[in-house]
Amino acid sequence: MDAAIAPTTTPRSRTAPALEVRDRDAALPDLLSVLDRDGAVVVRDMLAPAVVAALRAELGPTEHATGGGPREADEGVVRFWGGRTKRFASLARRSETFAAQVLVHPLLGAVADALLLPHCEQYWMNTGQMMIIGPGEQAQYLHRDADNWPRVCAPDGPEVTVSCMFALSDFDAEVGATRVVPGSHRWDDYSREAADHETTQAAMPAGAGMIYTGRVLHGGGANRTADVWRWGMHLSYLVGWLTPEEAGCLGIEPDRARTLPPRAQQLLGYRCYHERATGSRLWTVDYEDVPVGLGWDAP
Repeated sequence: MDAAIAPTTTPRSRTAPALEVRDRDAALPDLLSVLDRDGAVVVRDMLAPAVVAALRAELGPTEHATGGGPREADEGVVRFWGGRTKRFASLARRSETFAAQVLVHPLLGAVADALLLPHCEQYWMNTGQMMIIGPGEQAQYLHRDADNWPRVCAPDGPEVTVSCMFALSDFDAEVGATRVVPGSHRWDDYSREAADHETTQAAMPAGAGMIYTGRVLHGGGANRTADVWRWGMHLSYLVGWLTPEEAGCLGIEPDRARTLPPRAQQLLGYRCYHERATGSRLWTVDYEDVPVGLGWDAP
């Protein structure tokens, strides 16, 4: 394992489990095997340095204009969203590089095909979101992304969402590397809390990504630095018969969406969901001039 991205943990009386690390050309069955066992895997060099630099440049103006913390003062909301964390979405509109190289990332797409398509005809983007953790931020409480859809978030439920946290800056324990509880997706009781010794952190350099399933416990780490911001970019996919967290098609104008390939259009919600087994069709729009084939053209 590359020492530069060995998982880092805070000292504990028992050793926390380490996340597996793989190269970007790792065989898909190997990645799926690790995900099946641990619920998360770190992949080196998912984004080339030039891609990371382009994303930072294109998203920099929005980061600069975005304040840290949510608009609401509710303690629970602040604990989840962060009081010193900059979050913003609509990344396909804000970044040409995101739309062209991240939204349709081939490795993440291959994992999503394997895990989601057994449960749906198509999937779409759940959210593409910057999560920039600021100095002094407390740790986010551990959660499962599939908690957004509680009726299907169960030990015996289907996999409905797959995510990747891309590091756009170096992640280590001090700046808030994502905390993960390996194997928690396989627990019989989803109501129990994780112990410290069950939790590790996904330390990784810029360009790496942590792919994880919707049912593994995870959360942003505490940023204990005085002046370093942790640049994380989250992208997740969701089965097409569930409502995503982000209204993707409202985050990018039709004229811009017309320039994207059909795959990107479908992920952003500019094409409807077809359930061919039943002949159903979700997310349709009845226009005289339907932009980008919204609601009609199959992907």
